[in-house]
Amino acid sequence: MHWSVLGSSRAARVAALAALVVAPIVTSSKAAHAVGTRTFVLDTLDKLSGGDLKGVSVSSDGAVRAGFTLGSAPVPDASASFSALGLSDGSVLVGTSPSGKVYKVVGDAVSLFADTGALAVTSMVQAKNGTIYAATIPDGKIFRLSQGKADVFATLPETSHVWALVLDKAGTGLFAATGPEGKVFRVEPNGSSSVYFRSTESHIVSLAMAENGDLLAGSSGKGELFRITGPGRATVLANMPGEEVKAIAVGKGGVFWAIGNEYGEPPEPPKRSSAAGRTPAGPTSGTKPKPGKGSLMRFDATGRGERMMKHDDTHYLSLVLDEQGRPYVGTGEGGRVYTVDDAHVVTLVADADERQVGALQIANGKGFIATSDPPVVHRIVGRGGADAVWTSKPLDAGLRAKFGTLTWRASGPLEFSARTGNTATPDATWTNWSNPVASPTAIGGAGNRYVQVRARWARDPNAILTEVTVPFVTENVRPVVTEVSAASKGGTTKEPTGNIPASGGDVGKHDSVVKVTWKVENPDNDPLRYRVAFRKEGQTQWRDALKSDDVHTKTELEWDTAALPEGKYRVRIEASDEPANPPDQVQKHALESESVLVDNTPPRIENLQMAGRRLRGRVIDGTSPVARVEVAVDGKLEWRPIAAADGIYDTPEENIDADLSSLVPPGSHIVVVRAFDAAGNSVTRDLETH
Repeated sequence: MHWSVLGSSRAARVAALAALVVAPIVTSSKAAHAVGTRTFVLDTLDKLSGGDLKGVSVSSDGAVRAGFTLGSAPVPDASASFSALGLSDGSVLVGTSPSGKVYKVVGDAVSLFADTGALAVTSMVQAKNGTIYAATIPDGKIFRLSQGKADVFATLPETSHVWALVLDKAGTGLFAATGPEGKVFRVEPNGSSSVYFRSTESHIVSLAMAENGDLLAGSSGKGELFRITGPGRATVLANMPGEEVKAIAVGKGGVFWAIGNEYGEPPEPPKRSSAAGRTPAGPTSGTKPKPGKGSLMRFDATGRGERMMKHDDTHYLSLVLDEQGRPYVGTGEGGRVYTVDDAHVVTLVADADERQVGALQIANGKGFIATSDPPVVHRIVGRGGADAVWTSKPLDAGLRAKFGTLTWRASGPLEFSARTGNTATPDATWTNWSNPVASPTAIGGAGNRYVQVRARWARDPNAILTEVTVPFVTENVRPVVTEVSAASKGGTTKEPTGNIPASGGDVGKHDSVVKVTWKVENPDNDPLRYRVAFRKEGQTQWRDALKSDDVHTKTELEWDTAALPEGKYRVRIEASDEPANPPDQVQKHALESESVLVDNTPPRIENLQMAGRRLRGRVIDGTSPVARVEVAVDGKLEWRPIAAADGIYDTPEENIDADLSSLVPPGSHIVVVRAFDAAGNSVTRDLETH
């Protein structure tokens, strides 16, 4: 695989891209926006990797390059690939679950190589003498494999899970990572074993041999990374983010890499089903019902760590270094393979249809990717060519649309095609892919809601795509005003919400401002202008509530009614999409409110008199119901309510007939009577008692 751009520094890449031939890009100008033009711009990792990626890579700096071209060899009678081993002849051995079988893949042909009878084959290595060893779960066995045969090589004591194998420095003996007591065993060439290191963790799940002969081990539980320098001698190099150090890979010069996963709690190891004798498909320490979070760490020769990559939407299952020491990580969700450079630029290099990448091997642009759900071995057969195709996800215009000129920003020649349709998932009703073009071209597709774009690296495997632009105009759809509410900001016209209001509560202060609010359905999301008008009930003419030069775009208005005669009014809201459309295409809709009472005049108090300590009178309002009558004695600011003669204030005319003996002591006193209408207007009268 050619990495002339991927392997360079960020500054060099930017400078290189700036000097490349660039296709024109449509941007939304103010004039274009006025006639409703919108634009899909795909220029980030998320946007460019949202569709189907075959033989292409997408990096976090927003660049698409020709990536791995993959073969496909489905593995039968299995649900998961947990381990894989590339042999010198180019074939691949794949360890599976739940049958514990090992398959051999030659090209895209798959055949059974050996059957261990275990639940899963978790790790495989090949000794210098060519012997192949396989670790299994959950019976603590290591098998020696040959064509059509699996012999028990070692059974590790007090062990159920053998998670990982690594050859010793001589390439003849083994080290085995195990659980549930977190031990590392030394296994001699004759199959005898001894405990080499015992941790306080439940499981050691990953192993690697350092250049100097030290053993690197990762745990599940606290996510501890150990350096084991001899029997029983170990130090904790780091606590990885999360609960699990899933895999370790050793580079040159003392550098090594590790992947860790965060699940919220340590993964549950698989167990045999007591009913069926086996667990269901897919058991590993990395398998969870929901994806975890993955981190890739790089450690220098001193053990100093640096996090190079992180994903919050998937955990990591596999890790390998290529011949240049570049890391590749397979995910536990989405079936993807990522790499990262020294500047932390993350690149998606492969996107399989399967859910998990359980094992991989990459060197000199060749190798394989072993996936699960279902298990498939994908050979890496090359880079670029007609099979290197980037396809966007279906882009949703929201409504039926006309799509404009497809343009892109790229270095080197690419071939683009497009298709349109009216279903969220492309089907037979979509248009056919357009003929490939090498320069910007109009898409069309009038009357369709969705568009999809694809690019091929058929002409230049070194071409780099950094941006795709698709302008579109949707059919203009009428905005609809669905609700108009108008209520005075003062008084008692506002409906109570929640609990019943307190009995005898204060009447709100009068306010001549009416708060008008409205709701609008705007399917094509055009900017809207609103016109507000009012009329008095019984009249036919609508009058503007706004100034003639007021372009109102909010869905609310405070309407001051101080200069209006009292009475019942209606408010009409008109929504217009004229800011986004030419005059002959403007759509409008109007809706009027229910009646709103305008009352800026206080009530009157008539025939007010005291007979002894009995107060009588009449309160009259021209528009609103009387809401409250109260009295105060001798200037004290202690207003006490008095009841209506008929027991309830609910009409514009109310009689009062109240015994004030408990409020007004014997003797001469000043009694002030205050009456409110429902709009909060008030009036006071006073009289003197003897």
